[in-house]
Amino acid sequence: MNKSERVAQAEGRRELMKITIPIAPKPQARPRFNSFSKRAYEDSAMTAYKKSVKYHVMACKPSLIESGSLGVSITFYIYPPKKILSKKSAAQDLENETLYVDKKPDIDNYFKAVTDAAEGILYKNDGQIAVVTMQKLYSLNPRTEIEVEELK
Repeated sequence: MNKSERVAQAEGRRELMKITIPIAPKPQARPRFNSFSKRAYEDSAMTAYKKSVKYHVMACKPSLIESGSLGVSITFYIYPPKKILSKKSAAQDLENETLYVDKKPDIDNYFKAVTDAAEGILYKNDGQIAVVTMQKLYSLNPRTEIEVEELK
C-alpha cells in the first residue's frame, strides 16, 4: 500500500479507480429465447465480450467495493464508419477524439454490458451505482475507459 492509499484509507475515502478496456465496445444484446425449454439465454458473442471485459478489469487488480454508493464515469470510444473516415473535415476531430457518436446503438446498452461484466470485480452489485456520466466518441483506437469512485 503506497502513501496516498494509506492517507485515503485513514481519511475514510477511496482513490478514484481508472480502468481502460482495450477492446471495441459492444452493446448489450437482447436475450434470446429457446422455444423448447422456454428459457432465456445470452448470445455467445455477448458472453465472449463480457468475459474479455472481466479479464481486462481483473488484470488491473482493483479492490472490490463491498457496499456504499458509487459514481461511475464511462467513455466509449467507437471506431468511425467509412463515411466519417473519408471526410477531411473530421480528421482532426477523430485524432483529438472529440467527435461525438449520434448513431445507434444506444449508450445505455453499452453501459449495461460493461457494468454487468464488472460486477463482482469492481463492486459487489451494479445496483450500488448512484451517479453516472457517459459519452460515446469516435476514435481510431476503440476502447472503453471507466472511472469508479465511492460517494459519501
